[in-house]
Amino acid sequence: MNKNKLSSIKDIIIGILTLAIIGYIIVWLLGLFIDYVESFVNRLSNMDAVVIVALITGSVSILGVVISSIVSKIIEYRQNIKRYLYEKKEEPYSEFIEMVYKIQENVKENKEHNDKEMLDDIFSFSKKLTLWGSSKVIRKWLAFRKISQEQNDNPTDNLFILEEIIFEIRKDMGQKKSGLKQGDILAFFVNDIKDYLPKDKKK
Repeated sequence: MNKNKLSSIKDIIIGILTLAIIGYIIVWLLGLFIDYVESFVNRLSNMDAVVIVALITGSVSILGVVISSIVSKIIEYRQNIKRYLYEKKEEPYSEFIEMVYKIQENVKENKEHNDKEMLDDIFSFSKKLTLWGSSKVIRKWLAFRKISQEQNDNPTDNLFILEEIIFEIRKDMGQKKSGLKQGDILAFFVNDIKDYLPKDKKK
């Protein structure tokens, strides 16, 4: 594991510990506030009503500001983590798309397939996917690896699984599938892909 990966894991662990500490502080502050309210209630009978209202209002306002500040920090941290993960996912996902297009380009131009180059691409993608890929993308990729290693009389099945991986990648990167159907992505590089779709999906 290289230094960049160790640093990334370290950042995530530090972030989790930070959230745990923030949660502990919130609980501690609430405990102090409850103790203060109990002590305050015991003295109510000796205080003027105006003073009581002012103290309650001030206490609630201060606690509200403190809690709002902590919540905003938690939201900011989560957004930073999400942005950080997006940046890390972008590289392996882009590699996968390039690999798919490279395969189709070689098929169209009848170029001899370079097994070593393809294995290098697959290994590079799998290695990065291990750390940064979503669970659904990893499962789809494993399904594709399994089917591609088996004898299959219908090679278009592999293409449709590749498309499913692309759909999962788009979803993981925040893109919605609305309006897209099976075969729409493959149509970018397979002109007659609709001829291979199941009858109920050709419409």
